[in-house]
Amino acid sequence: MNTSQTLNILLAVALVLLSVKLAFFSSDNGGGKPDESTATAAAMENIMTRTSIRDYEDRAVEDDKLELVLRAAMAAPSAGNKQPWRFVVVKDKAVLSALSAKFQTMKMVEKAPLAVVVCGDTTQIFPGEGRDYWVEDASAATENLLLAAHAQGLGAVWCGVYPLSERVRYVQELLQLPDHIVPLNVVPMGYPAEDPAPKDKWNPSFIHYELWDNADAAAQQAVAAKANDASAKAWKKIDPHELRENPFDFFSNALALTVGTKDKLNAMTIGWGGLGVLWGKDRPVITVYVEKRRYTHQFMEDNDYFTVTAFTKDYDSTLHYLGTVSGRDEDKIKGSGLTLKFTDAGNPAFEEGRLILECKKLYGAPFDPAGFGELAKQEYSNRPLHSVYIGEIVNAWVKE
Repeated sequence: MNTSQTLNILLAVALVLLSVKLAFFSSDNGGGKPDESTATAAAMENIMTRTSIRDYEDRAVEDDKLELVLRAAMAAPSAGNKQPWRFVVVKDKAVLSALSAKFQTMKMVEKAPLAVVVCGDTTQIFPGEGRDYWVEDASAATENLLLAAHAQGLGAVWCGVYPLSERVRYVQELLQLPDHIVPLNVVPMGYPAEDPAPKDKWNPSFIHYELWDNADAAAQQAVAAKANDASAKAWKKIDPHELRENPFDFFSNALALTVGTKDKLNAMTIGWGGLGVLWGKDRPVITVYVEKRRYTHQFMEDNDYFTVTAFTKDYDSTLHYLGTVSGRDEDKIKGSGLTLKFTDAGNPAFEEGRLILECKKLYGAPFDPAGFGELAKQEYSNRPLHSVYIGEIVNAWVKE
């Protein structure tokens, strides 16, 4: 039996041992045959506990572990099975130091016993628009590499190279890569000399179902849960003069301006405004500003009433959505997951709020640039004017 055959047998045994290790990781089944749930838990455990390691022990990585890592990398999916990934294993301390000294984001490379440079072979790519599939393939290979390293007790971190041209040229020259070999990243690897906690990156708001415009179901559920909590509290009508809102804090919190009718309405977030009195001490008013290019602007022009709903901080992300998506493009009320509530006069507001102000429009007009000082001139040097709307607060409700 030659050396190559012996090595292949050893690697096959190592793969089996690694599989058994993963299958029984965190297992308490008494050493019996691993079931599907145990294997799933082990695989998820390896994925969820992997984290970036930037400090390493002064200890070499065994050749069999390194080859197992590279085998895992080459087990990645590949578009058209072109397998454009190529790997350069660097153990030379002078080269590792050169990488570390050149790039601020690769300082840890000098501490590692080795680094794997994951590259793409641009002769093994699709023509035309598919030419960059090699990036996806090599990225998938890198993730497999990182997970296999972690499964064997090693630590590693992904240091990006491509598409930054300066980094690509430097690594190509340092490693004497042919022109058709493009370095995607550098992955320093070794035995961890640190034990950082994995980051919890789960964020349901990043998930969309069916179409992008459909609000994420998990986010909708979260909003619905908050709505249920809010709905458990009753609205109490108060005299607007009883309001105890700090006018400065009020506009720094989550506020929605809503205007229209049951058949046609729109809402947007507001962050500028004022509370006070006008044309008599007994007339409480609110001032709001709407830029002329906003979809809400025409609603403010066409309607005699509007509402301002104040929310708790829990709704900041929802209000951000209302402020960044246009009602011209989609039903953003539905997309927000908020529940419309109509006053006795038929004016829209939101059930999830903590305070609703129903306002009768007293004044509405765009800013007059003739009255601008230097700050206003600077503010509107490259943007449309806001219109100023002053509304008498005719009704107010608070959540008890």
